[in-house]
Amino acid sequence: MYKLCKTARSAKRQREIEQALIKLMASTPYSDISVTALCEYLSMPRKTFYRYFDGKEDVLDAFMDHLL
Repeated sequence: MYKLCKTARSAKRQREIEQALIKLMASTPYSDISVTALCEYLSMPRKTFYRYFDGKEDVLDAFMDHLL
């Protein structure tokens, strides 16, 4: 499950992670994208990623929820 953000700054960061996954999916199959690859794409420590999400599946879930 992804975390609910309490500040505008953290919500913005969460959306950045979601958008990065979508951009990576344009050139790489979802199954080949790792949390490490996503963090490297964003130049973000894994610790920061896990502040918002438990795993890459949660990023996709959050994107879909925000899309709807």
